[in-house]
Amino acid sequence: MKKRFFTVIFIILAVMLSAAELNPSSVVIKRNSIDGYNIIKYAAMQEWGTDHEMVLYEINKQCESCLNVLESALNDDGEFSIFMDAIEEWSVLGAALANMIIINGWLEGVDFYTIFTMQCDWSMVEYEYNKQMETVGSY
Repeated sequence: MKKRFFTVIFIILAVMLSAAELNPSSVVIKRNSIDGYNIIKYAAMQEWGTDHEMVLYEINKQCESCLNVLESALNDDGEFSIFMDAIEEWSVLGAALANMIIINGWLEGVDFYTIFTMQCDWSMVEYEYNKQMETVGSY
C-alpha cells in the first residue's frame, strides 16, 4: 500500500515537472533565433514579472502563435498582405516600421530567422490573421 502511494506521488510529480517546460514551438525558435526568442521572453517577463509559470505560459503561447501564423501566411492559400496588416496592427508600440523593414528584408532574401525578431503580440497577429482569412472572399 505504501509503495503504491509513493508510486502515485512520483508519477504526479513527474507529470507536473514535465509540464513546466518550453513547448516544441518555443524550442524551435530558441534554437534557430536566440534573438527572437529573447524578444519574446523579455516581453513575457515585462508582462508577468516574477510569476514564472505565467512567463513560461506566455513564451509558449507567443512562440506557438508565431509559427502557426507564419505557416498559414506562407502556404499557397495564405494571404501575405493580411499577415503584414496583422503585424502592423499588433506591433509593439513604436515597432511597426522596424517590423515592416524586417519583412521587406526577409522578402529580399535576408535570413528567414530574422522574422522572429519582430516585436509584436504573436497571439493577436494569429487571431487577426485567422479572423480575416475566414471572411476573405465572403462578399
